[in-house]
Amino acid sequence: MPEISRFLGVVIAMYYNDHDPAHFHARYGDRVIRVAIENGQVLSGTFPRRAQGLVLEWLALHRDELLQDWRLAQQRKPLMKIAPWSRTMTPRLAGATYLRDYKIHVTFDDGREGVIDLEDELWGEVFEPLKDTDVFRCFRVDTELDTIVWPTGADLAPEFLYERAAVVPSSARATGGLRRGS
Repeated sequence: MPEISRFLGVVIAMYYNDHDPAHFHARYGDRVIRVAIENGQVLSGTFPRRAQGLVLEWLALHRDELLQDWRLAQQRKPLMKIAPWSRTMTPRLAGATYLRDYKIHVTFDDGREGVIDLEDELWGEVFEPLKDTDVFRCFRVDTELDTIVWPTGADLAPEFLYERAAVVPSSARATGGLRRGS
């Protein structure tokens, strides 16, 4: 099996003369999945949810390299090794500021920043108390977890915050279009 990457117990491989669509194989313990390179669809097999999430996150960052390896495999040429998953793939939350209602301005260490509106996320036993804006605004940035947390025990994945951040136009910040809540 031509191994092209390995991380956190996952082995990524690509076979020569394999059939379309372009895909790779991932092995985790005794489980194997085939994953389409273009769209990340799991074509066959099952993985534990967390392991599958790491594989798909890795795929998103290395799609071009995987497609290049696919072409090489079809031509029966040596495959390139691809960098493994690393901690740097998870966005690091650098700061968060309460704005108003259920809106928080977030900044990440890669320079991305934006506003997230969490009103639609306030359901379930842990999040229900956050419907009270006085409780909602009591979040803090947990630098060990790289996310925002509330005293109620609620938190949100940093990847979720990163994806949901709507980019704030610099003109809105410069003109005071977004202000801190009181």
